[in-house]
Amino acid sequence: MIALTDIEKAHERIKDHIFRTPCYPSLFLSKKTGAEIFLKLECYQPTGVFKIRGAYNIELENLEKIRDSGVVTASSGNHGFSVAYAAKTLGVDCTVVVNNGANPDKLKMIELFGAKIVEDGPTTDSIIGKARELANERGLFFIHPFDDPSVIAGQGTCGLEILEDVSALDAVIVPVGGGGLISGVSTAFKAISPKCKVIGVEATGVPSLYESMKKKKLVTIEHPQTIADGLVGQTIGKMNFEIAERDVDDVVLVTDDQMREAVKSLLLDAHILAEPSGAAPIAALLSGAYKFKAGERIAAIISGGNIAYTLLQELLNEAFSSRAPK
Repeated sequence: MIALTDIEKAHERIKDHIFRTPCYPSLFLSKKTGAEIFLKLECYQPTGVFKIRGAYNIELENLEKIRDSGVVTASSGNHGFSVAYAAKTLGVDCTVVVNNGANPDKLKMIELFGAKIVEDGPTTDSIIGKARELANERGLFFIHPFDDPSVIAGQGTCGLEILEDVSALDAVIVPVGGGGLISGVSTAFKAISPKCKVIGVEATGVPSLYESMKKKKLVTIEHPQTIADGLVGQTIGKMNFEIAERDVDDVVLVTDDQMREAVKSLLLDAHILAEPSGAAPIAALLSGAYKFKAGERIAAIISGGNIAYTLLQELLNEAFSSRAPK
């Protein structure tokens, strides 16, 4: 378990390496929903995703060790890109194990920063296992994508910033893959603003935290299916689940179609580019998956913007077709 002090130390450690992203009121979404909506735009990080926070925190914390050993991690894309980016700037060798058929645009970003790519799969659990295997074989420092106290504390700095920038929130909505972001954010919120509800949002095809909290034990989703590769957490991390049980108020589910509509709404109405996982909190608001009262003050974490170009083109074609004059 981590504490608020761990998150505060992480924020001090990484502040010169990340961008303090804006958390601003969305006039469009507030008018559309009847709530006061604030968007925490992690899609504006240098890597386009919140995961840079946890990556820098664990690498800076272990810098002397990893400069000699190098690091290895497992990722569907965003975490791997963030670990590779941090490693490149810190002068550390990096290996990333990815799923077979991973988003090619994200693979290009991983390679851009000099990381070696190893393909395995097809699931999140299997690539994590492969990364551990490589760590043991080659003496590399293993970075878990979500189930690690240093990673969780780094991700929690996102919540700390929201709390510093926006007062009197009623709820914060957090997308959930492996659970690193929501466990860090919920730790910060319950320490500073315990009455604020922490709401997780998952894809209907990968309801790992939803099912785990319902059954009060870790549940593995054997065949995860979703358009949102950032939400493919086949099994929630053990530490992440323990924190979620303590601090998360509810988990809601959204469909792929609802996330597609949320991506289009953010892009065309709010002029914000988000990938499906980053748009999941907006899908929860617009679809009614998260039920709120009029006037509630709600922060939504737009966790990433690294959308595949082919999907972006497809969604833009749909949006222009539906909005074209008849």
